Amino acid sequence: MIRLRSLNLETDAPRCVELFNSASPEPVTVERLWEWERNFPKDGVRYRMVALNANGDIIGDSNCSHVPYMLLGSFEIQVIVSPEYRRRGVGSHLFRDALEFALAEHATRLECYVRDYDPGWLCFALARGFQVERHIFESTLDLATFDEARFAGVIESVQAQGVRFFTLAEIGNTEANQRRLYDLNRRNALDIPGRDPTFPRFEDFQMHVFGASWFRAEGQILAADGDRWIGLTAIGYFAQTNSTYNMFTGVERDYRGRKIALALKLLATRFARELGAVYVRTNNDSQNAPILAINQKLGYQPAPGYFKCVRILL
Repeated sequence: MIRLRSLNLETDAPRCVELFNSASPEPVTVERLWEWERNFPKDGVRYRMVALNANGDIIGDSNCSHVPYMLLGSFEIQVIVSPEYRRRGVGSHLFRDALEFALAEHATRLECYVRDYDPGWLCFALARGFQVERHIFESTLDLATFDEARFAGVIESVQAQGVRFFTLAEIGNTEANQRRLYDLNRRNALDIPGRDPTFPRFEDFQMHVFGASWFRAEGQILAADGDRWIGLTAIGYFAQTNSTYNMFTGVERDYRGRKIALALKLLATRFARELGAVYVRTNNDSQNAPILAINQKLGYQPAPGYFKCVRILL
């Protein structure tokens, strides 16, 4: 018999991390889970449950949430079930419960993110009225085998155009510079194919980025033409896997096509090597052809990605 109860993170965090890691190629820690907890917006809405077996052991969990920078009426639902209990009705039970909460909160749209390497997970979402909206590719770059010599002269050729490169650490990780970096991120992120026309508030961005455990001011690498900031790339470091993540790379529209993004990614790779990381990981929308081409040129190799699925509630 399956029983549901509210999540108690004080006691349930270790088991929730085990569940998350059973469905993710990149493991997280209990500390990382608590970081997510601290950074959840105070004006967000969230409903979290765990499923218990007859012995009272946690065999699954669910999360239904809305944050202010999501589309109005949108809620994200996440359901994870322990591998040995999958296809036994646990996920269905958790989903129905989360759906009831979303409907009570007047949700008009549901989102879920489904890993692409297990067809059963996508089937679960499709059977519950979701449709695939986007496919996000993930990829990794092995820093032990990456040969930067193949790109000799790229950074210098961009600098010869009058573009200079610097890091947030070099100019100072002040609130004024954080706000400039936030504005640059927002303008360019909204150009990503398929992205919703929303973006976190500065206060949320400040917590999720500048306050994150992965954040390194040296990993916020910028390009400028005169006093104008025209491009950026961001590298985060994860000690548990001794790896880095290229969070985002963007260049202002009127400066694209001049190899600035490639130069930024090369500088990001240098920084990752300085950290002693084993690899760089990143993700890109399947229709973001320009950045996918750059990653392929650099030598990124395909890794498990995920689908963004949406269900409209009538």
